[in-house]
Amino acid sequence: MKKYVLRYSLIASLIIVVCMIISTVLYAHYNQKPASMAIGFAGMLLGFSAIYFALERYKRDHLGHLPFWEALKIGLTIAVIASLSYTIVWMVEFQWVFPNFMEQFSADQIAQLKASGLTGEALQTELNKVSEMAENYKNPLFRFGITFSEIFPFGFMIALLAAFILRKNKTS
Repeated sequence: MKKYVLRYSLIASLIIVVCMIISTVLYAHYNQKPASMAIGFAGMLLGFSAIYFALERYKRDHLGHLPFWEALKIGLTIAVIASLSYTIVWMVEFQWVFPNFMEQFSADQIAQLKASGLTGEALQTELNKVSEMAENYKNPLFRFGITFSEIFPFGFMIALLAAFILRKNKTS
């Protein structure tokens, strides 16, 4: 199991991290927000597809035997490692490459809120939420948790789906 996890988590991590770096450059330096988001999500989908291929390979190498819980364990381990890779690289990027991310992101959120037509107390409530998020994001532990929670649920769903699709027990 270890060789499958190591090989495919490395593949998933590389794909996700490379796409994230491209996405960050597009967002931070070229103001290409839609393209940035598209590449980020595509990177997650491509990267986490490694879970399916890991399980398929494991099943083939074990003569068609892949119990659901074993498949889920392999898939979730790959998802955790890839998600941690993404999170750690973002923490480095945020600190040294894109330290003004939250200011830029908050400004974009505020502009969207003002353009949305909200007024009065409703607008102020939403503006306060943006301000609170920006303040909380200064805490590295909060930032780490938020960043991990951006990507891991997607990996969890892929692992669960792939384990369900590829599961098969040996028949007597």
